Amino acid sequence: MVCISIESLGEHRSDAEWIVMNPSMQRRAFLVAGAISIPSIALASGATGRWESNDGMEFHDLMKQAGTHLKSMRSHMEDLTAPGARDEAAFLANQVTILMAQCIVVAEQVEVPERSADKYEGEKDKFISKLRMGLADSVDASNALLSALLAGKDERAVTYYGKLRKERKDGHDAFKEDD
Repeated sequence: MVCISIESLGEHRSDAEWIVMNPSMQRRAFLVAGAISIPSIALASGATGRWESNDGMEFHDLMKQAGTHLKSMRSHMEDLTAPGARDEAAFLANQVTILMAQCIVVAEQVEVPERSADKYEGEKDKFISKLRMGLADSVDASNALLSALLAGKDERAVTYYGKLRKERKDGHDAFKEDD
């Protein structure tokens, strides 16, 4: 159980009042904090102009996890009024945001797909830059989805979910190597 002082929420009262947060409120508070801070933290290395690969992160593994979360979200998005559906969809959207932001950092691991070799003419930096822009669009879409879910804006959430799925499809069409 988590307790928060009213004072820490910006309300000043003479008596020491406390708000007790149940697990659902805790999860929402965590999601709100994550929605605000995670993209900035994950992308902080980009502020220096250097993109250093983290040995612990593999681009394709991160993308696979994001895809799994996006697929898991489908059933929750079909009926956001079902018990726990909105909270679960918000949690998954937050995970997708984090994973996509991490993909931006390790994008240099991706090789130019053979079908795009002519387009980029050996300019991998140009390819990686374009890939990172597409990933940033996905971060924006998943973060917008999360915000809509937390605000209870179901129609808007469904729209953002569709946009996120479209970003995924368009990204795979443009960047994924043919199998």
